[in-house]
Formats: sequence, C-alpha cells, structure tokens
Amino acid sequence: MTVLLIWIIRILVLLLLARLVLRLIAAGRSAPARRQSARGVERAGGTLVRDPHCGTYLPKSRALSIGTGAETQYFCSVACRDAYGSKEGSNPFAKRV
Repeated sequence: MTVLLIWIIRILVLLLLARLVLRLIAAGRSAPARRQSARGVERAGGTLVRDPHCGTYLPKSRALSIGTGAETQYFCSVACRDAYGSKEGSNPFAKRV
C-alpha cells in the first residue's frame, strides 16, 4: 500500500512540474505580443473618436466632423451633430423648421 502511495505522489509531482514548464514556455511565446500592443499599434478599425453629444465611440473614418485641427468635433450622426449645435447655441447645420 505504501509503495503505491509513493508512486502516486511521484506521478503527481511530475505532472505539476510538467505543467509549470509548459506554462513558462507559453508565457515566453506570448510576451512579445504584449509588448507590441503596448507600443501603440493601431486598431484594425482605426482610431476611435468620441461623440461629444451622446458619448458614442466610433472609428474616425466613419464620423462626421466639424472644425479643423485641435478644435475638431466628431459626431456619430447628423442628429447628434444638430442636437449638440443647438445646445451650444450656434449650429449652422441645424435644420430650421
């Protein structure tokens, strides 16, 4: 009985060591990918911008924009652009009814 218990303990220790070695190998392979993403690799969908009216994030390529340079505002839709402009008091794009 004790011989069987010793063999079971040996097998468990070997399995734990094998798992540790495999985890270290896997961590070594994935480390460069983590460092690469920390360098600021651009997302597949492009740069995200935030609509100041509703707070929605969307790709810069799909956003409506007003202004130039640092003062550029990006909007997810014409409705948000118009609502934001009417709230601010000066919206040349708002429809007059």
